[in-house]
Amino acid sequence: MGLAHESARTRPLNPYAETALAHARAYAGLHHTLAVAYSTVHDGFPLGRWLNDQRQQARRETTPSARHQALTTIDPWWNPPWDLAWQRAYTRARTTQTRPHGVPADVRTWVRAQHAAWPHLRPQQQTLLTNLDITPETAARRRTSRVYPVSPGLAHARAYAALNGHLSCSKDTHHDGFALGDWLVQTRRRARQGRLSPTITQVLEDLDPWWNPPWPTIWQRTYQQAQFNHHTGQDHSPTLQRWTDRQRTRWNTLHPQQQHLLTTIGIHPSS
Repeated sequence: MGLAHESARTRPLNPYAETALAHARAYAGLHHTLAVAYSTVHDGFPLGRWLNDQRQQARRETTPSARHQALTTIDPWWNPPWDLAWQRAYTRARTTQTRPHGVPADVRTWVRAQHAAWPHLRPQQQTLLTNLDITPETAARRRTSRVYPVSPGLAHARAYAALNGHLSCSKDTHHDGFALGDWLVQTRRRARQGRLSPTITQVLEDLDPWWNPPWPTIWQRTYQQAQFNHHTGQDHSPTLQRWTDRQRTRWNTLHPQQQHLLTTIGIHPSS
C-alpha cells in the first residue's frame, strides 16, 4: 500500500498540470504571489480557477501531491490558512514599500490596520509582517498610543480593514456573524448628523480615510475593485469597464478628490 501510494505521488505530471505550473511560475515571477482571485487569467489560462481547485484538493490530502509541492516551491503561501485577500494585501505592501514615490495610501491604511489587528493574527502572519517592520513592540505602541473605544462594531471594522484594506463594504456585509455593513451605514449617518464621537471618527479614519466619503459609498466600493484590478494587473469585467469609461466622460461632475483617486489608478479625463 505504501509503495503504491509513493509511486502515485512520484509519477510524472500530466501535460495539463505541467502547463498550469508553467503559468503559475510566470505569474508569480511578475506578481510575487499565487494568492490570486478566482477570476484571474494568465495568457489565456484560467489560473485562478485552477489554483482554487488545487486548494480544495490540498485540504483533502494527508500528504502533498507533486503538484502541490511544486506550487509550494513557487510560492510558500499559495494556499495560506487565512483569507487570500490578506495575502494579496501583504504582497502588495511588501512590493511597494520601497517605491521611490512613496507607499500608496491604501497600503499605508492596510499596514495601520495590521498594528491594530496584531493580537488576532496567526503566528505565521505576524512573522510575515516583520518584513514590513511590524513587530510585537511596534504593534503594541501603535495600539496603546490611541485609546480605542470599546465597541463590537469597531473591532469588526478593524478586522475587516486588516483583511481588505478599506471599509467600502456593501450594506449586507457580515464579518464573523456581525452585521458590519449595516453598522457602517448607521455610523456614517450619525457622522453626517454630527452625532458621532470624534474619537470613533478618528479610529475609522485611521482604518480607511474614505470610510465616509462625500460621494455615494457605491462609487467608493466600485473604485476599490478598479483599484485592486489595477494593482494586480487583472482585466476589468465588462460592467467595471463601463464604469471606468463613465468616469472619464463625466470627469467634470466628479469631486476633486474622486478625480485624484482615479488618477492614481490611471484613469484620466477624456480628451
